[in-house]
Amino acid sequence: MSTEFIVVRCSNLKCSRFSYCKAKQKTKLCPYCGRRIQLSKTKHYPAETTIIARKLVQEFNKRLGKMKEPKWYKPE
Repeated sequence: MSTEFIVVRCSNLKCSRFSYCKAKQKTKLCPYCGRRIQLSKTKHYPAETTIIARKLVQEFNKRLGKMKEPKWYKPE
């Protein structure tokens, strides 16, 4: 199967959290700190669906001890 999504880590040393995006993108804006991530320069992990990518992001961020919501997220 083809890789539709990738999981990437923010290049900001203070942030360093994981997020996911489509594999065809060249850059990604970190949802936590706002830094632009160059996808060609970072290590990335392939995922076939958004569900798998989301679970990988949750697991990686949990291991970092940084399970905070993105700053754009506002619970109702």
